[in-house]
Formats: sequence, C-alpha cells, structure tokens
Amino acid sequence: MLLAQAAPSAARMSSGAAAVTAGIVGLAVGAAIADSAHRNTYVYGPPPPPVYVPPAPFSPASNVVCYPGQRACYYNGGAYAADWTWRVYGRN
Repeated sequence: MLLAQAAPSAARMSSGAAAVTAGIVGLAVGAAIADSAHRNTYVYGPPPPPVYVPPAPFSPASNVVCYPGQRACYYNGGAYAADWTWRVYGRN
C-alpha cells in the first residue's frame, strides 16, 4: 500500500518537472532562432553597391556603330571612326 500512495505524488512531481524542462527547452530554442536572424550580417557585411552597366551600342549611320561605354565609334570593318566619335560624344 505504501507504494500505491507514493505513486500519485511522484507522478505530480514528474509532470511539474516536465513542464519546467519544457519551458527551459522552449526558451533555449527561441533564443537560438532569434540569434540566427542577424548572424550573417556580422560575417558578410552589407551587400556591394549595384554595378554600373553602360547603355547598349547604337548606330547613328548605316556603316557606323558607337559604344557609349568606350565613348567611341567604329566603322563596320572595325576601324576607329574619329569623325563620328567627335560628332556623337564631342572632343572631350
């Protein structure tokens, strides 16, 4: 009989201990999740600024192609077109 009376109080203590343990585990998991949200900003830093991409080449005449990134124009054969470069971009 003595064991039968001790069993309910032991069950109550273990459920209370289980609740405390579950609370501690919940706090630990919550702290780990909250910490992981800002972890990569310290390691990698801010992202780089956007890269400049010059406008696409264009053709002011049928046999000339101008490249804004170079600020230069070329004939279809590949020769530099100084006269078209000056017309389009100026002499700067």
